Parts: sequence; structure tokens; C-alpha cells
Amino acid sequence: MKQKENILFITDKLYVDYEIPGGVQICTEEFIKYFETAGYNIMIMKISPNITLVKRLKLKLGIETYELYDEENYLKEIEDTIANNHIKLIFFNQLNLGHWATKIRQKTPSSIKCIGLSHGNESGDYIYQITKKDKTPTLLETWRIGKYLSKEKLLFTKTLDAVITISQQELYINQWLGAKKLLFLPRILNPKFIKWNPKKMTIGFIGTLDHYPNFNGIDQLAAQLQDKNFNGKLRLVGGPSHIGKKLDEKYHFISYCGQLNNTDLIAEIATWSIFVNPIFWYARGSSTKVAQIINSGLPILSTKAGLRGYELNNDAFTTQEDNPSELAELINSTLQSEYKIQQLKKIIEDNANCFDIKVYASSLSKFLNSL
Repeated sequence: MKQKENILFITDKLYVDYEIPGGVQICTEEFIKYFETAGYNIMIMKISPNITLVKRLKLKLGIETYELYDEENYLKEIEDTIANNHIKLIFFNQLNLGHWATKIRQKTPSSIKCIGLSHGNESGDYIYQITKKDKTPTLLETWRIGKYLSKEKLLFTKTLDAVITISQQELYINQWLGAKKLLFLPRILNPKFIKWNPKKMTIGFIGTLDHYPNFNGIDQLAAQLQDKNFNGKLRLVGGPSHIGKKLDEKYHFISYCGQLNNTDLIAEIATWSIFVNPIFWYARGSSTKVAQIINSGLPILSTKAGLRGYELNNDAFTTQEDNPSELAELINSTLQSEYKIQQLKKIIEDNANCFDIKVYASSLSKFLNSL
């Protein structure tokens, strides 16, 4: 039997050691699953950010740009791991680790290839955040977006040999910034249908609530539902809690459920008639929770932007336009029809059943071999 090739997977330890997974943790799991399916032996190196006084000040001022992680304390371990295990491929889990490649190359063979695993474009999220306010971006905010873009261009053109993304849209952003070797891996679908006991007129959402596109999407959708006299309930799962409670207090039909472990989460979503995904901006990464809902076999209504990062057999559960008014109308009309809800469920189940991870793992192998 042919021995599996060793690869080095460098990641923040919080993305592999956790109790309640968020989007980054789920994407990390999926990258690992892709490498395993492609036949690689993964050697995981867990690291932590080095938060110095200067970095803490930069965070407080909002001017930090890809500077939280220092490679110095890990270089010897990386060098030894590469030498002892004949490693030719190094993967950085998130682009904020990508700058490590420069010093690693100085201490390792020239044949080493450094690949960034992008969970999304940081500058894309940041520019959305600073321009959606009711005021003009400050001088510091304008400086920071320029710093992000210049650093990303350097990563893509000089530092990394390749980048793997989790959404199709990010390919084009990264190409614009100078990336040449790019691969998109869609979110993994694997049917694990749960027993569904929906409560009438109950919809729900799961997400990181301080991620601005999530918060803004829920807030905009809830405002439209309120205007359209929505008489159901919107169950909200995620953290941090102060934001969930804020939305709960603002809209009478929102019930904030907090952050739930997997067992409690499955029990909760099993009571929803529809999972709603109100993302109105092509933000970084992908809506990772959608995969969990599809795998569970629950009906979904989403914007098109909310389905970035997916390869689907049937996307007939999305809005025509990415706006909150249309999504609110679609939610109201669907909840009034048991037939429409059941049709949504069938579409979702068919998508879960049609996904074949081996197809994309094969593309991954060919891509890495081409490097």
C-alpha cells in the first residue's frame, strides 16, 4: 500500500480545540476532511497569537492588519517537522498566517510550497463595515483598508505559492489582487437528516452575531417582517449574547436562544419550519451554517449572497434579488402553505444527497500536484 504524503497544517489552536464550533471551526474541519479524502496524512501544528502591548493597542485603536501571529517561537519546530517527515506542502489556516512563509522559506528546502487556506477576504468585510455606517469613514479606517489591500496583494503575488478559497466569488477578488494559483472548494454536504417536528410560523437563524453582515442582515429582515405584520416567531442562535439580547428587545417576535452545543442545537432547529439566511452582502468566506442545515434536511430560504461557497444541484430556495423586502415576503407566503414548506424540504434533501466529496478531493489532488 502506497504511503500517504505528509502535509503540515498550521492553525490557531482555537480552530481545532473547541466546544461550540463557529464558522471558522467548521471550515477548518472541512479543509481537513478534504485533505484526508484526497489521501494526505495531515500533521497539525497548533499555535496561538502573540498579543503584545503594541498589538493590544492596535486592536483597541482598530488599526491591526494581519499582525497578531509571530512565527519566531515556532520556526525551529516547523523546520524540524519538515525535515523529519519529508514535507513538501505547508498550509496556513487563514491568510493572517500567510506572512510566515517568508521566514520559513529561509530555513527549508526550495522545493517547499506554501499554500494559504482562505476563510474569506478580510478587506471585503472591513470595507462593508466602515461604509454602511451613517458617517464617512475616518482617516484611520481609510488607512486601514489601504493597508489590508496592500498586504493581501503582497501575500498573493510574492509570499504564497497558491490560495484555496471557500467561495467562488473570492476567486475573482483574489485574482484582482494578483493571485495566480487558485482553487475553490465548496462546503461539504453529507446527509444526516434529523427528526423534524416544526412549530407553525416559526423560523430561525444561526450565526456569529458580531459578524456585521449577519447582524445587519437579521436587523434588516426583522424590520421588513415588522412592517409586513409578521405574526410568527424568529428564533435566534449565536453569540455574543449582548447582541442577541439587543435584537430580542428590539423586535417582539425575536426570541434569543443563546449559544447552543450540538445536542441542544439539533433539538432547537428541529422545531423550526424554515431556516432563514438573510445575507445581503458578498461578505468574506461562506455561510457555513447553511451546510449544517442542509445536512439536517430542514427547509431553507436564503438570499443568493447567503449561498456563496456552495455547489448545489438545485438552488430554487433563494430570492431573485438580494434584498430584505423580497425575503420577508417569501417567508410570509411560504409559511402560509404546508405544500411549499414540504417542497423546500425536498429540494434541500436532494442537494444533500447529490453532493460527492470525492469529485472535489480529486480536483484538490490535481491542483496540489500541479504546484
